Amino acid sequence: MDRKEKKQLYDSYLSSHFKDIHPGDTKEFSRYYSYFKKNYLPYLPQQKASRILELGSGMGHFLNFLKMEGYHNYLGVDICEENIRFCRERDFNVTQADIFGFLAETSELFDTIIMNDVLEHFEKPEVFQFLDLAYKRLSPGGKLILKVPNAANPILASSTRYMDFTHELLFTEESMSQVLRISGFNQIMIYPQDLYVFSRNPLNYIAKFLNFVINCILRLLFLFYGRTTTKIFTKNIIAVAMKGL
Repeated sequence: MDRKEKKQLYDSYLSSHFKDIHPGDTKEFSRYYSYFKKNYLPYLPQQKASRILELGSGMGHFLNFLKMEGYHNYLGVDICEENIRFCRERDFNVTQADIFGFLAETSELFDTIIMNDVLEHFEKPEVFQFLDLAYKRLSPGGKLILKVPNAANPILASSTRYMDFTHELLFTEESMSQVLRISGFNQIMIYPQDLYVFSRNPLNYIAKFLNFVINCILRLLFLFYGRTTTKIFTKNIIAVAMKGL
């Protein structure tokens, strides 16, 4: 698909697809707050005035988390007018723009750039184009944080690739590290997402234990087939990469 065809899909992305997955109600925002706090807070700047950019901000789940944690110098960018309208109704600081156009045109530097569930929508040449632009827009020592579907997950990988017509790619921990290194980032860390963050629910601990057992079995199976480098089998993987000083 070319950019024009993609834009047609993204213009109605919320009503044609995203809303079926995310109701956008208070309960969902509360769940996402717990998820982001466990998975992202340790890697965010300690200074609440740090400049944080989220690309592909969607319905504002991560922006809501930032506000609740006291971060006030943030900006969300999304191409979908429906998403932007949804976020503005909730008083999130957002702007409507194409990610590539925004990064190419802005002169501002950011301490942290976040992109959740977006890189898989890019074609391979676009991945490197994006990483080059993001690197330039990070301040020295700044961090790029990416969440992408995990192609090593044998249960959901195929479904994730094809559940959204705009998906182009999946990543494993190996390929994610590869493209980040090629693009000049250092101190790269790839870690599994933790879905089991609801400590008040007893089922949370049962699911956490079963997940541990399944991961151990998958790790053994991969070793039997000679794949020693794949260690993460969660639904998604999260990458944290730093720009050099």
